[in-house]
Amino acid sequence: MKSHSVIFIDNQWSEDYPGKNKYSNNSFIGCLVNYFTVPPWVLPKRIALAFMPPILGDKSRRVYVDFVGPCLAILTLAAILHYGHSYKVQSAALNTSPTEILLYYCAIFPLITFVLAKLGRATLGFLDIASLLGYGLYGHIFTLAVSQLFDHERSNGVFFTNLFVFGGLSGLRIALVLLASIPRPASRLLVCSTATIVHLVFVIFVHFAYMHSTFVYGSGTGKHHI
Repeated sequence: MKSHSVIFIDNQWSEDYPGKNKYSNNSFIGCLVNYFTVPPWVLPKRIALAFMPPILGDKSRRVYVDFVGPCLAILTLAAILHYGHSYKVQSAALNTSPTEILLYYCAIFPLITFVLAKLGRATLGFLDIASLLGYGLYGHIFTLAVSQLFDHERSNGVFFTNLFVFGGLSGLRIALVLLASIPRPASRLLVCSTATIVHLVFVIFVHFAYMHSTFVYGSGTGKHHI
């Protein structure tokens, strides 16, 4: 147990894989390989766990630390954003690539969250937070993909409904895991609210900037081009 409360950190295969990892030594290469060594049948469970608040039993309180799930989320989200951006009208399209914005987000957001969490004496390390936020990207993926699939961005109401369901569940898990790992009460509100707000605002930004076909970002009026 790696927390002052009920959060468990797991960066090994543990019960998910019956065999012993041959790279389980303490070397840098061995540890790095472990983070990229995740059986494919384990990923769906870990993705589903990204939408479960850590109050639904011992399994929901376990935070898995790996690079496979977050990297897959980044690639999938980049593909969705590029697909949506390709259908924007020329006058509404941004010059900045969706991949560039996504990489900035994935590099800066975990770092800021880690610094704020450590100021509150959180027991989570940087890789723990990065993996937690990385799996949180699946909330963005389902929000954007379902909106695009069933509505084709014709109604903002459909998007915000999906945001409430998928983004809300993934954001709630992030907030509660951080809440359970920070012993300082005064720091909990700052860290959890900041992480959750940034998590949700980012998907709203990329929705209108890259997925909404006619929305003109930065126009001052938020007007739509026909």
